[in-house]
Amino acid sequence: MKFFRKLKEKLFSTSSKIKDGLEGIIDNQSIENIQEEQSKQDKLDKSLSQKINENFEQKKEKTLEESHKNNIKIDKTKSLVSVSNKSKELPNTVEKIQKTSSSKKTGIFSKIIKTVEKVTKKRKLDDKMLNEIEDLLISSDIGVSTASLIVEKIKKENFSKELDIKQLKQLISDEIYEIMNVADSFLKIKEDQLNIWLFVGVNGSGKTTTIGKIAKQEKDNGKKVILAAADTFRAAAVDQLSIWSKRVGIEMVKGEEKSDPASVVYKAIEEAKKSDYDLLLIDTAGRLQNKTDLMQELEKIIRVIKKQDPSAPHNCLIVLDATTGQNVISQVEVFLQSAGLTGIIMTKLDGTARGGVLVAVTKKFNLPIYRIGLGEKIEDLETFDPKLFSRVIVGLDNNPV
Repeated sequence: MKFFRKLKEKLFSTSSKIKDGLEGIIDNQSIENIQEEQSKQDKLDKSLSQKINENFEQKKEKTLEESHKNNIKIDKTKSLVSVSNKSKELPNTVEKIQKTSSSKKTGIFSKIIKTVEKVTKKRKLDDKMLNEIEDLLISSDIGVSTASLIVEKIKKENFSKELDIKQLKQLISDEIYEIMNVADSFLKIKEDQLNIWLFVGVNGSGKTTTIGKIAKQEKDNGKKVILAAADTFRAAAVDQLSIWSKRVGIEMVKGEEKSDPASVVYKAIEEAKKSDYDLLLIDTAGRLQNKTDLMQELEKIIRVIKKQDPSAPHNCLIVLDATTGQNVISQVEVFLQSAGLTGIIMTKLDGTARGGVLVAVTKKFNLPIYRIGLGEKIEDLETFDPKLFSRVIVGLDNNPV
């Protein structure tokens, strides 16, 4: 699947961090077992060496004693020859002992090899391993509470089980999918009416670019789309949206610089209704979630929209920058109160190690993630697939079990 390959490539930083981390958790235990077995083997080798030396000395003494008891009367030269001949038997004895010990060592090494093969594939799920998993998930921006939840659920069903790396990844992937699968991830356009989508977020999150990409996608789907440039505080923002408007080939409504954003929205809705548009995409000014006056302005925009259509905005989408990590949590919290969010678009996932924040934000707010940004190109704004994401982030292939 093309999207799976792209997601796997773009989420490399996050997925490789969790993937390598999980494999390291298994391998660390393997190393400990190998070192323990090696220590035992070293002690055994030392013991066998001592036995060989002891047997050599005992055999030598025994030979000399037998020669003395038999009162062999020979001259000094013959005596030396006799002792020498007897001594020649000693290497044979040593050789036999060595062969015996070698045979024992082969059996021992065989056991060690089997042990190594086993521990490099599996590890018992105990408290130590669970703590390591939790630390890894937290460091990947999944968040403390979400990581704790995942670990507790895995512990409940699998504690003390021997797990290989694939089984461990699958368990975590399943838990992530359960969190992420909160709703249909498709942004649906209702037929025979004007659909109004409002885009909000902080400065630099990628709202304007995201709107341009969605406009192109929906136009390609056969929808009649119009844009509203309600970010009247920054001339650059209006210019940026204007570039997208020309690039995609769709109309855009704008106001004078520093004019009331709500008036631009009102004008855009009237134009969209009059010309029978299917979709109106509204760009708003980037605002910090702690700026009360700007949040009140956003609330005014929503009131103006509702005067034109009580059921609108049909989607209020917050655009989040994945590179900011856990900061997105506070952003969603405030915008949810002021704008009544219906979903999330996460941008700049390519090249960041903070992809785990998608899991954290979904768990906390139970909001669907509709799109994810994986690059600068129009086609890099993809519909979010929770199943594929849950597999990619832990390093599994695209073959769900």
